Amino acid sequence: MLRGIGYLISITLVLYALSSLSVGVAFFSTSVGRLFGLVVAILLAYSLSRVFHGSSLGWGTDKDSLSHAVALMLPLYAFSFVAMLYFGAGRFMDMARPGFVDVWGPSLIPYAILFWTLSGILAAFFYDAVPYELFSVRGRTAGIAGATAVFALNYNQPLLTGIWRPEDIIFFGTAFAYSYSVKGKAFSLVIAYLLSELPLWWCLLSPLGGTVFTGYITARFLISAYFLFRHFT
Repeated sequence: MLRGIGYLISITLVLYALSSLSVGVAFFSTSVGRLFGLVVAILLAYSLSRVFHGSSLGWGTDKDSLSHAVALMLPLYAFSFVAMLYFGAGRFMDMARPGFVDVWGPSLIPYAILFWTLSGILAAFFYDAVPYELFSVRGRTAGIAGATAVFALNYNQPLLTGIWRPEDIIFFGTAFAYSYSVKGKAFSLVIAYLLSELPLWWCLLSPLGGTVFTGYITARFLISAYFLFRHFT
């Protein structure tokens, strides 16, 4: 338990310090700078995980663990589906555009995949799986609570940015930690994260128009509903 608390404090202080040092440095506001910052954050988080956890986590995934994680995303996907029906495909798609993108271009596709994959690795492995392993010495509930705390303090760095997004904390924090506690496959969480990130899919589907984007929103909602029925009934 003390290792979990130490990890929570250490990763929060280290990554907040990294962000504070990056503020005002023009390089970190560029596309390459964002990727570089994520890589540095992952390396720092990995180093801390080795100090506090010791053994490395498995990178494995399988259909069962992935479908379990996706099933838990159903309320989030249902909310997106209803919002799309309410606002209309065009406006909802505009709402999903990443804040750092002004104009779509072909180079945005590989960049977006790499950017959100790195973000997913940081979140799933070092905000969810590692803290779960450290806190779960006191049981599953403690593990999930500890992982949720690490995620809440570090995802979007709300103590610096003021950005608290309850939906991210509930689904990418608590639900992901629970799925990991059941299936033990951290990389499945990365894939579920990629399926869930609307800004990523704006980058991938924007040139194909609102109809294709609507198909993506609808398909993931239906697939998640099917997986929820399969796993929890």
